[in-house]
Amino acid sequence: MYDLILPTQIDLLHVSAVILLIATFGIVVRRGFSDWLHAYRYQTIILAGIVALIAFMIGIWELYIVAALTLGIKAIIIPKVLFYVTKKLESPIKLEVNPYVSLRISVIVSALLVAMSYFMALQLPISSNDVISVFLPVSFSLFFIGLFIIISRRKALSQIVGLLTIENGLFLFAVVVTHGFSLVIEIGLMADILVGVIISSILLFRMSKTFDSIDVKNLESLRDD
Repeated sequence: MYDLILPTQIDLLHVSAVILLIATFGIVVRRGFSDWLHAYRYQTIILAGIVALIAFMIGIWELYIVAALTLGIKAIIIPKVLFYVTKKLESPIKLEVNPYVSLRISVIVSALLVAMSYFMALQLPISSNDVISVFLPVSFSLFFIGLFIIISRRKALSQIVGLLTIENGLFLFAVVVTHGFSLVIEIGLMADILVGVIISSILLFRMSKTFDSIDVKNLESLRDD
C-alpha cells in the first residue's frame, strides 16, 4: 500500500503537514478565546483532511469514517459547544492579557519544540515509511505545543484549547502508527472528549461567576492552608 505512494502524493503529505503546523502556531499567537477556537477548528479541519488523504493512499475505508467523525465532532460540535456555554462570559474574561510567557517568546519556544519533535522522531525505532516519516514528528509537535500552551497561559479557556491540541497530536500519532483505532473505540473516545469539553465549559462558567475571572491563579484560594 505505502509502496504505491506517488511522488506527487508525498509532496501533498509534506504540504499538509506544514499547513497543520501553521494552524497550530495560529493558536499560540492568538490572545482571545474566539481566535483560539477558530485556529483550533482550522487545525482540526486540516487534520480530518490528512486522515482522509491517508485513507486514500493506503486504502483503509474505515479511516474515511474517522475523518468524517473528526470533522463533525471536533471541528464543528466541540467549538459550537464551547461558544454556547461561554457566550455569557464577559469579553475581558475571554482575553489572555498577561500570559506567563509573552507571545513572541511563545513562538520561539514552539519552534524549538517542533525542532525537538523532529529530532525525537529520528531516534525512535519505528519502521519508517513516507506517511510515518512526515507525520510522526508533526504529531509530537502538536502534543508538546499543546502542553506548552497549558503551562504558559493563565486563562482556563486557553488551557482547554491546549488540551484539545494535545488530543489532536495523540490522535494523529495513533492514525499514523496504527492506521486508526477500531471504529467503536474511536467513536467512544470522541464522545468522551465531547463530554469532557462540556463539563469543563460548565466549570469555567461557574468559576467566572465565583471569581469574576477564569485566571487559574484564583484556584489557589481553594486550598486548605
